[in-house]
Amino acid sequence: MRVQMRTEISKLHTRLETTMIYVTHDQIEAMTMGDRICVMKDGIVQQVDTPLHIYDTPANIFVAGFIGTPPMNFFNGHIEKEDGKLFFKTATISIPLPKEWYAKTEAYVNKDIVFGVRPEEIGSERAELDPNSPRIKAKVEVMEPMGAETYLYLDTGDKSSCIARIDAHRHAIIGQEVDLAVSLSTAHLFDKETELLVV
Repeated sequence: MRVQMRTEISKLHTRLETTMIYVTHDQIEAMTMGDRICVMKDGIVQQVDTPLHIYDTPANIFVAGFIGTPPMNFFNGHIEKEDGKLFFKTATISIPLPKEWYAKTEAYVNKDIVFGVRPEEIGSERAELDPNSPRIKAKVEVMEPMGAETYLYLDTGDKSSCIARIDAHRHAIIGQEVDLAVSLSTAHLFDKETELLVV
């Protein structure tokens, strides 16, 4: 019913050729119906932009977690510098950071920071085919087959959990240890205190 309603409102909008403001708590409705989205929290504007730009470049942790289904995964960790290279690290995860991130992340060396990555970038074909993709090891706790894709709920062993959205034809078993590549193409780092986007 809601899908049909969204379709009809979108048709009406196109037919009337006028500006419409649609208020919703449903991020799927916002993404599918809006040319531009205003994300608010407690009455305060967090970000105003196109749906795709908000998805790809969220202004802060709230926006990153609100937009997207399943939501973005967040890992609390810190940045370490080793032999001139920067790494995001937790107790069980070590991810080398792209050199183009260095200018914005050097100031965070030995400081707490939050790493965010979307479920579709963990174990994705793009990530697995790239030999330079960092990898994370985790245990499969829950599997949710969704038809064309499967959601894997993973335990990374450091009191952190994450969700991977993988092709339905890739096989996994509950309790299995998996080693998955991570694409950094849409990954981000957020300031731990301000929760604002760093890179």
